[in-house]
Amino acid sequence: MNPNDQLLLNRLKAGDVTAFTQLFGQYRRWMVYVAYTVLEDETEAHDVVQDFFMDCWEKQLFTNVTISLKSFLHCAMKNRCLNRLRDKALRRKKLKVLLQQEAMLPLHPAETSDFWERVLQVVEQVPPASAQVFRYTYFDGMNRKEVALQLGISPSTVKHQLARSLRIVRNLLLRSPQLHY
Repeated sequence: MNPNDQLLLNRLKAGDVTAFTQLFGQYRRWMVYVAYTVLEDETEAHDVVQDFFMDCWEKQLFTNVTISLKSFLHCAMKNRCLNRLRDKALRRKKLKVLLQQEAMLPLHPAETSDFWERVLQVVEQVPPASAQVFRYTYFDGMNRKEVALQLGISPSTVKHQLARSLRIVRNLLLRSPQLHY
């Protein structure tokens, strides 16, 4: 391990706030680049890096680092990005499954576009708190914890609001004559 990185890591383990500021200044841009290579979205790359640094300090993620600091940061960032992609794909898949239970999704691209426009219209009929949770979860790709932090509510409340919004959206879509292609 680079001697400077070892010193920085030791200071971090000791709880030195200036060491954390140094870590951020020294590695932030490089970590955004690493995240961008995986996510291919600059805004999301910045968000993942910011979340990592917050977790890193709050959860003391560097306390058990035994490899080089740069290797640890690279591995942690790549894994976070892959997890984010996996979670986003899983949420979209769950939404499609929930909406398909009694209605068949259109196969033609034009019909798919119309369908998602209809979903957006239906979400407008959902109570505002539940609709916001639905949008954050399925359109912005956030998980329950992220939605809870964004809205200042508990993850349990997010879970209940999401279940409520899904039930309403599904019922409204099933009653919609525009769904039968």
